[in-house]
Amino acid sequence: MTGVAGGGTLVTMRLWLEVEGEPGNVELPDEGADLVGFLSFAVSRGFGATHPLIALADRLHDEHRVRMGPLTTFYEAEAEDQEDVEKLEMAWQEPAPLREELLKVAVAIAGDPMAETLVRRANAGGLTGQASALAAALEPAVAAGRRVRMVYEL
Repeated sequence: MTGVAGGGTLVTMRLWLEVEGEPGNVELPDEGADLVGFLSFAVSRGFGATHPLIALADRLHDEHRVRMGPLTTFYEAEAEDQEDVEKLEMAWQEPAPLREELLKVAVAIAGDPMAETLVRRANAGGLTGQASALAAALEPAVAAGRRVRMVYEL
């Protein structure tokens, strides 16, 4: 997701997947920008903020029973201090629940006109494809029983 920060600076977010014990990262279409934007807004559910991606997260949770826990377990790639190192380590998770929720996201958006409208309002047209691509990328980790972690950078 690309946007303008408070000072007018253009900000691009990038998301990728790390698989425990595997070298390299799993890259996503369009660097997973729309997906990481959605995940970031999903974290802020319940804090009174308003944005189409928050409304989408609420709708997916309430109407489509998408569990947000696996989706909101991610952390910034660059650890600046010991607390970041610990939180980055806590971002490891089992791949099967994450895969399941990503598939639910993709199916729900494709089949729910209100969800599609919220995606359009947020200018996050790549969200469904990125969720599907990440779900597919998780299949080898599920089969191998390897934990995964989603990491991002600004």
